[in-house]
Amino acid sequence: MVRKMVSALLLIILVTAVTACSEVTPINSQQSTSQETISENSALSAEGQASQEEPAMSPETQNAMGAMSPEAALEYMKETKDLVIVDVAATRWYDDNHFEGAINIPIEELDSEAEDALYREIPAGRPVMMHCRRGMIVPGAYDRVLELRPDIPEISYIDGTPQFDEYNQWMESQQ
Repeated sequence: MVRKMVSALLLIILVTAVTACSEVTPINSQQSTSQETISENSALSAEGQASQEEPAMSPETQNAMGAMSPEAALEYMKETKDLVIVDVAATRWYDDNHFEGAINIPIEELDSEAEDALYREIPAGRPVMMHCRRGMIVPGAYDRVLELRPDIPEISYIDGTPQFDEYNQWMESQQ
């Protein structure tokens, strides 16, 4: 009798687990740009294929462009008018080499209150490209700026080692 009860209980648990797992929607691990998402949503609506509309993006994520490779970031930096470059590396690394005209917010040297205060000083209404030296600490800074600054139209970051020399040589050729 106990054996039958244990078997029945295990069967109920197994059915519940299978049912719950089949209802989970996989999460896309790659981040798309807000423009791609808007284009995809528009295309689905226009074709009448969208049986379930995705929730509208919050103001904090409408400007999220996500990570860019160093090569793609270099091209974006060259093509983007009024770009603000934010270097979140320690002061010693910034002093060693940086993008011409970049703002240094050395997050490892600041408490969160001072860091947030500097993020609030980034000029509004202009696109922002963030970076560090290896792309390891900048994702957290990027997320924080997204939270604090919905007034910035585009925010992205370099996922890897920035191409300082190439950009600075290009900047010099523009003068």
